[in-house]
Amino acid sequence: MNIEKIIHAKEFEVEKEYIAHEIDKNLTEKLDAYLRKYPETAEARLEITLTRWKHETFDGKISLWANGETYRSNREEFKKLSDLIDHLFTHIKEQLSK
Repeated sequence: MNIEKIIHAKEFEVEKEYIAHEIDKNLTEKLDAYLRKYPETAEARLEITLTRWKHETFDGKISLWANGETYRSNREEFKKLSDLIDHLFTHIKEQLSK
C-alpha cells in the first residue's frame, strides 16, 4: 500500500526529521498489520497537524484515509512531542482494529 504523508507543522522546522521518523516508526510498528488488510494497490493518505503553544505543550490531529475509509483522532496539551505522536497513532490503531 502506498501511503501519502502530509505533515503540517510550521513551528517544528528543527524537529522536522524527528517527526518524520516518529511517523514512519508508528506506521511500521503500530499500523502495519492493520493496513495489510487493504489491497496492495489501495491508496492511502495520512495527514497530521501539530501545534506548539507558548507554555511548551503540544496539540495534534491525525487523519488516515485508506481505501475509502476515514479514521481521525486529536489530542491536546502533551508535554512531549513523541508522546503526542504515539498517542495519536494508538487511537487510529484502535479504530482500525474494530
